[in-house]
Formats: sequence, structure tokens, C-alpha cells
Amino acid sequence: MACISRQIFIVVATALSIVSCKKENRTASYLVNMIGTDSLINGVIDEIENSYADEVSREKLEIGAINGILGVIDEHSTYISQDEFDAFNKSARGTFLGIGVEIKQVKDGIEISSVIDGGPAANAGLKVADVITHIDGADVLQISMKEVVSRLSSDYAMKITVSVLRNKTEKLKFKLRKSVIQITSVKLDFIDDIAYIKINHFNDGTINATLQSIKKLKQRKAAGVIIDLRNNPGGILAQAIGVCDMFLSNKKIVEFKTRNAEESRVLMSDEKDILDGLPMAVLIDSNTASGGELVAAALGENKRAVLLGEKTYGKGSLQTVIPIPGKGAIKLTTAYFVSPNGNIINQAGVIPDIEILRDTDQKGTQEQTDTKIQDPWKAPIILRAMDLLHGLATIKDSAVESSTGDGQ
Repeated sequence: MACISRQIFIVVATALSIVSCKKENRTASYLVNMIGTDSLINGVIDEIENSYADEVSREKLEIGAINGILGVIDEHSTYISQDEFDAFNKSARGTFLGIGVEIKQVKDGIEISSVIDGGPAANAGLKVADVITHIDGADVLQISMKEVVSRLSSDYAMKITVSVLRNKTEKLKFKLRKSVIQITSVKLDFIDDIAYIKINHFNDGTINATLQSIKKLKQRKAAGVIIDLRNNPGGILAQAIGVCDMFLSNKKIVEFKTRNAEESRVLMSDEKDILDGLPMAVLIDSNTASGGELVAAALGENKRAVLLGEKTYGKGSLQTVIPIPGKGAIKLTTAYFVSPNGNIINQAGVIPDIEILRDTDQKGTQEQTDTKIQDPWKAPIILRAMDLLHGLATIKDSAVESSTGDGQ
């Protein structure tokens, strides 16, 4: 995938309501003359610097303006500060110091967009969609995003207290100790003769780690493979596409639908399925998003795997990270995913072939029970996937025997 360097020119028109004019002979005419011109934002910022009751830094106002612009586009386009950009790059490499969450700024505070398995946040019980309102008593709306990132993911303080709002009403506090987060992108385990591959996140090493897992399951002569994409928030899209390519033979993986039809493109797999049709089940849930949804749709709609679980999150869009030298970056939605069958994934999500809802009656969360593989037979979704794969393996073996017999 090529990296494209570009300059961005943003022109915004905004309707203004002038409530009070201390400098009436200047302000009203000054603002009115700016409406519809590309100097509107700078003019408003100048006026705030000159007339607002408190001092506000120009950088804070400019960042606010950028966030306002991106905020009216969609929830996934956003400004990334330099500290967030550095943290993003470290996360993509798979190692960083912190509590083990990915975050984004929302109206009420800082929303957790993913929780990394095995990290301090996951172990303490923090969840996706929890909104962080305070860190060590400090209101996150009163400090900069740079400060928020520093408090959560640096050695600013190894022990912190995080206050969150859950489901918009429940107020909770968590005492956390930071640790070095090793994002294990891919984990392989075996349940009898079934291989279990958990893909937590698509980072720089996902393709290679998946290939290593496949080598091992071939050595064990597994009867089938479960790929677990639950709680997978996505990550590096090229890695997700590479995983699809491993298991599909000359099939459509995805179409990227862009604003200009001539720039839309279809990605196809090569002619080799490295598992030669070994029965496969893919587990999904409401936290499976972005690249995770792309993989699920590609394998499911091409009839390469059976999808089990819940409807996915519905974030079927591509965000391009465009660096602003020395000032961070903007993350901009530049395309939407279209599945092999022509379905728009964004907002709609991916529907499982077999719906299995989370088992809330078990001790702990389903994710804690399933992914540790301590007693997988207690997890209905794992048990159902294993039964399904054994059945498919039997059918495949019978077909092979029948074909061999016909040829004699």
C-alpha cells in the first residue's frame, strides 16, 4: 500500500449569531464580511483572542476548530495530537506503556474504543464504550488531550485512578497500575483436534504470526480451525486483507467505495488457499469492528467459513491517517467497505450465519472464559463451533473417499 503525501486546504462556511458587540463599529462588520470566505476561522479565532473574557491559546482554538470540522463529518474522522500520533505508532508496533486501552474524544469525556486483553484495564473490568470522565480527580474536559494521553500512557504516574461513566448513568472508579503492554496480535491454542486462533488486533506482525500458527496446526493435522475475531477493533487494514488472502482462492476480498467512482477499487485474493479448504469457523460479536468485520465478511460471504456469534459493530470504513509535520495528524474517512456480496458494512455490520448471544450466566465474561481456553466446553459458542467443524470435516473426508473410489 502506497503512502500518499498531501497538503490539505480546508474551507469552512459557518453561520454566526452575534449576541453582544462590545466593539460594535468593528466586530459586526468584520465578521459579516468574513462569512463565506476562507478566512472565517482565523477571523473568529482572532476575535476570541482579542475579546474573550479569559486567555486562550491559539493552538487550543485551532485544534478545537479542526475537531469541530471533522466532528460534523462522522464519528471516526478526528484530529490526532502529536502525543496520540506517537502512541498510535507504538501501538501498531505492538508495545507501549499504559493501561491497555484505545481512546477517542467525545462530548462527555474520553471514550474507550477498545480494551486490550490481559492489560490492566481489561483485568480491572473496564469496557468498550465506557467514558472516562476523570483521571486522578482531574476532569478530562478541563485538561488537554495531550495531558490525557500522558496520564494514561506514560510514566507520568504508574498508579492512577480512573472514573468512568457506563451506559450514560452508572458511575464507576477503577484503580489501575500501568504496565508494559505487549499486544499479542495472534494466539494459537488447540482444543482436541481443533486449532483455535485468536486475532486480537491487526498490527504490523499479524500476517506473520498467523502464518506461524498455520504451520503449527498443519503439523498437528487439525481437523478444523476456529478464528476468533471477537473484541477485535481492527487496526492496520493491509494486515486484515493479508489474512483474508491466506484462506481464499481467487475470490473478492473487499471493494473500497470512494467518493469518486473511478477511484473505487476491488481487491482480489490470489489463487492459493494455504489450508486447502480445511473447515473453518469464525467467531464475531458486537465489538468486532473495521478490519475484523472485513475479514468476517470476506470469509463468510465467500463460503470459506461459517460465522458464529453476534452481529458486528458496523464500522465498515477506511480511515487514512494524514500526518501534519510536528502537529500530529488527522484521521479521515476516505472509503467504505463493500463486502463480496455487495453489502455496505458501515452501520449495518456483519450478520452471523449462526447467532449465539453472549452467555451472561457464566462466571466472568464470555471473553475471559473463551479466550483463555481453560475449560472451553463451558463456552457454548466454542462447543458449537467444534461440533460444526467436526461435522464439516466428516463430510469433506467422505467426499474425498467417494471421489477416490470413482476414479478406481
